[in-house]
Amino acid sequence: MTEAVFQAPKRRAKVYESFEAPLPVLLSAQDEDHIIYRAEIISHQVLVTDPAHTLTLYERGYFGKGVFSRSRPEHVISRQWKYIGDRCLPVISSSEYQKRLRWARAALRMQGLEDESVNHALQILTKPVEFDIKEEESRERVKSQAERVGGSSDDVSCETDVNLDQTDPARSQRQGNPAYDPLADLHPEEPERLDPLSRPSVKCRRHDDWVAHCGCRADEPQRRSPEPIVPSTDPSDACEYVLVSEEEDDGDSTEDNVAMEQLGKCVCRINPFPMMEYLQLSYEEAFFLVYALGCLSIYYSGEALSVAQVWTMFRSLQPNFSTSYAAYHYFRSKGWVPKSGIKYGTDLMLYRKGPPFYHASYSVVVERSDVCFRGASLRTFSWRTLAALSRTTGNVSKELMLCYVITPSDLTEDMLSSPECVKRFTVQEVLVSRWVSSRERTEQEDV
Repeated sequence: MTEAVFQAPKRRAKVYESFEAPLPVLLSAQDEDHIIYRAEIISHQVLVTDPAHTLTLYERGYFGKGVFSRSRPEHVISRQWKYIGDRCLPVISSSEYQKRLRWARAALRMQGLEDESVNHALQILTKPVEFDIKEEESRERVKSQAERVGGSSDDVSCETDVNLDQTDPARSQRQGNPAYDPLADLHPEEPERLDPLSRPSVKCRRHDDWVAHCGCRADEPQRRSPEPIVPSTDPSDACEYVLVSEEEDDGDSTEDNVAMEQLGKCVCRINPFPMMEYLQLSYEEAFFLVYALGCLSIYYSGEALSVAQVWTMFRSLQPNFSTSYAAYHYFRSKGWVPKSGIKYGTDLMLYRKGPPFYHASYSVVVERSDVCFRGASLRTFSWRTLAALSRTTGNVSKELMLCYVITPSDLTEDMLSSPECVKRFTVQEVLVSRWVSSRERTEQEDV
């Protein structure tokens, strides 16, 4: 084992996001620009339900994850949208609509309703909805918009086809660009690889993105175009009604591959089971926002909790919370973005700047000890389990780190009941490297 020496992080080959400044630290109570975000404890989970707070907390520090997504909270009901009058509604397949009906039926039955009442309620929900607007008015509005930007009505469409899995080279090659690469200024030897013909400063009116990201052509009408036609961000407008494609499913189709020519054969219906994606915070992330940054207020049963109450509740829900939070606070203060390492059998994964920009550099196992490195460990390691964990970490191009949270000998349980005990902890990192006989023999022969 050797003392930890932090290595340069490995950049991702494809970057699709721009780097936002992290959340500011509250310097005074009179700071008018400081925003207090809100989270709620629901079923022992810390959830941020406000969409504006969700995006800000994730983009400015990469706190939490979407409850329906792997990381960024980007779940949407559909990738296809269409205007009906002044409403921009999602287009889903018939099979997706039937699935939501089954969810609504199960939810009503869980409330103790009889089958007759459930069937009556669903029968009302499934009736087609007709808006008091003519389709010709929508077409004329699209045609007038196309004439204003100097194109035809075929060039400007009300539908927005968002494909998040595009691998266009102009969209993916942004490594080294200071606008998207946080460490580009520190590595000037890496040239910018953006396509010069993509013109990233041009807005795409169909995808509400830069043309370098979506792959559209940067033609002259787009540069003079007005505000792009995009779905409404109001959850009630986006999910109250849906357009159900009445085409027969072939068994392999999903809501994301509804053909554009089929969008005109849709029926507007009430969404029987609307779902909104929330941001789920770990206990360590939530308490860091409350205690260290002072920008989050946590509510439980409608009442705001104090810092001491949050600390007490998290300790009761997670016995080793004081140790895990000390490690999380330490790495956050060093500029790393710690995320859960349960995928690789560890406690934390350390990212430089954030997961969209760099691969995780270290897999961290948090341990607790006294000043003499004694005491009951949080997990039992044998040589076999340690070798297996080291091999697993090496196979994914990361380094295994043991993070020892050292507690003073005079620390009592009464001291642990207050978050101020974190100030008395010290942290020591140790890197675990695996000795490979063949590699060692090759290095000796070279010498």
